[in-house]
Amino acid sequence: MPSLSSVLINCGLLACAQLACASQFSGPTEVKKYLAENEYTLLACKSNKSLLKEWQTVQKSVASTAAVDCLAAPKLCQEMDVASFPAIRLYQKNGPTTRYRGPRRAAAIEAFVKRALRPSVQDVDGRKLDEFITSDDVVFLLRLQGEDKDLEARFRDFADEYSDRYSFGITTAKSDFPDGIWCRNGIDQRENQVQDLDDPNSLKNFLKICTAELIPQLTRRNEMTHLSSGRSLVYYLSNSEEDREKYTKALKRVADRYAEFLQFVTVDSNEYPDMARNLGVRSRGGLAVQNIHNGQVFPFRGDASSPDDIDLFIVAISEGRAQPWDGTFDEELDGEGGHDEL
Repeated sequence: MPSLSSVLINCGLLACAQLACASQFSGPTEVKKYLAENEYTLLACKSNKSLLKEWQTVQKSVASTAAVDCLAAPKLCQEMDVASFPAIRLYQKNGPTTRYRGPRRAAAIEAFVKRALRPSVQDVDGRKLDEFITSDDVVFLLRLQGEDKDLEARFRDFADEYSDRYSFGITTAKSDFPDGIWCRNGIDQRENQVQDLDDPNSLKNFLKICTAELIPQLTRRNEMTHLSSGRSLVYYLSNSEEDREKYTKALKRVADRYAEFLQFVTVDSNEYPDMARNLGVRSRGGLAVQNIHNGQVFPFRGDASSPDDIDLFIVAISEGRAQPWDGTFDEELDGEGGHDEL
């Protein structure tokens, strides 16, 4: 019988299910013993096809990884307090266990491991300031040239709560900026500084501002937030994750320009199969603008990969030169599950 270590290390997520790894485990005691043998172990729980490729990438950059098939070993996972799948956790020898809450993507998981293995707040001197600012997708920095123990304590508490997802640093380097908390969202190239530290909710509100995506993906969890934002919606529908990511990168400039009035979102058309028809968009995907105040919909018939064309389309709508969709379909587009031209 192979050792527990070899089963955990060499058994990929899908292979683990095929080899019935549960039969190799005598119980949670052996698993915990294995975890205690390494300085840290990144553990994935549950066999999952969508995670397999990403996990294989993670294994190349993270020194100690392991996988457990919770479908084959439900009691084991229950005793390890794994209630939902897939679950990813970082176990540290004689240290904390940190749950991963981000997307199931290799780059995000690798960044999580780096954060979890360092202090929740980094001391950043002037020479390393630029390096720190670009070290993560979202960073928070406390500029502290004087002595403000209350502000520092609040910042450290803030970092303790969110350091698994974002990076936090304190600098005492000389600066023309006043003491305060600043953030940079490297994904969308945006910077902000907290405005009212006297408000007890200021840091939580600041977190929302700093981490908000210019073009988020619409999900069942966030759809009501976007529908009630007071801004009209620009939908981009596609069943391809790669296509949606490409669109998001290309449209950041346009989305930023109209952020006060429009909320750009991407939509997985597999998750929302009826949305294309309701927006007058071809079944294979496309773009549409919806005025949430009067319900009018404006399907875009141009090149949805062209930011300039979409910009011109938005201007045409705002100037009244584009007519809303009348809800009818022509035979050509209806035959492919799409809809007519305006």
